[in-house]
Amino acid sequence: MLRRIGLWLRPAGWPPLPDGVCRRTLLLAWSAIVAQAIFIAGWVLGGALEAHYSPLRQYISELGRRGAAHPWIFSISVAIWGLGFIGLAIALAPALRTRPSAKAMPLLFVLAGACAIAVAPLRMDCSPTVSHLCRLRELAGTLSWHHYAHEWASLGINAFLLLTPFAIARSAWPGRLARLTLGGGLAVLAVWVVTSYGLHDHIAGYQGLEERLWALVAQVWTVLCATALILEATLDPDAVHPAPQPRELWPLTATASADPS
Repeated sequence: MLRRIGLWLRPAGWPPLPDGVCRRTLLLAWSAIVAQAIFIAGWVLGGALEAHYSPLRQYISELGRRGAAHPWIFSISVAIWGLGFIGLAIALAPALRTRPSAKAMPLLFVLAGACAIAVAPLRMDCSPTVSHLCRLRELAGTLSWHHYAHEWASLGINAFLLLTPFAIARSAWPGRLARLTLGGGLAVLAVWVVTSYGLHDHIAGYQGLEERLWALVAQVWTVLCATALILEATLDPDAVHPAPQPRELWPLTATASADPS
């Protein structure tokens, strides 16, 4: 069923992967999926070991702040998460090699991965979601540079991943896959704008839950991209370019037999 859907969405004229990269594509795609699971396990385990930590109120990054009980759990899991994005980008490059804007989507995943890796050593100074003093110092600009760099790097992850559906829509245009990813990207962008601005005051106090929901959206999207690559790497070439059927060749055979020469 999943393979049928993949073939139905596959753009016309999209050539199969070269034989030499199929094994590497499979390895990198599965690694990207495993990286998503490790990141979730990291924030679940880190939150369980952190006293008085609230996953509903506090950001995931606060598990790696200065003074956290086990910051290494967050640092390792988020770095692996970033490596998963970069691995997915390497796997995507051959699949998009003949398409328009072939480098756009891999580049966006590389940038998202680089931001995620940078987040690990750029530790937050304190917890702005639960500490009023920390929040005031953050607004006043008196915290360390790596606290603000952490926030910018986290924003970069979201921004680059948000652009990836539009990049794949450009590469796959005008097929079904392009229309589906373009519609999905616009829907996610609209929800992000509404939650970030229109509903900002209504979800105050639940920043941790909001961040986790957006992280899960990013992870589901990454898993879908990796799954598509797995299907592509195991694709039967005859499913893309079916061999001619005997009945299609019959008129030619008959004509040749009737030729007196």
